[in-house]
Amino acid sequence: MITLLVSADHVPGWLGGELWHFPPHLDDLSRPAPNMGAFWLVWGSFAVPLGLVGALVAGLGRRGVVPPAYCGAGLALWALVGAAVFEPSPFLLAVVPAVMLLTARRPRGGR
Repeated sequence: MITLLVSADHVPGWLGGELWHFPPHLDDLSRPAPNMGAFWLVWGSFAVPLGLVGALVAGLGRRGVVPPAYCGAGLALWALVGAAVFEPSPFLLAVVPAVMLLTARRPRGGR
């Protein structure tokens, strides 16, 4: 929420199409515009989809349904690749819920 407030000045530009057809030049990849960086910190980040996955897992848990193992495996893969590419970063912390999802009690048998 704080980053959204800090980036609020860029929202009119985002809605006005400033981010379309980016980057116009290859040099812009190494020096992105402030409105591009603000976009990736707020709306383009993984906060929204990971929040939705968390809500889904919590909802399944309340119903007594164990989330599929691929949720934990995918989260672990994303976290480990992110940590390998960008350190120091908090990516490694995502391994904790990934392990929790992978070790969730699953029914035994063919189901």
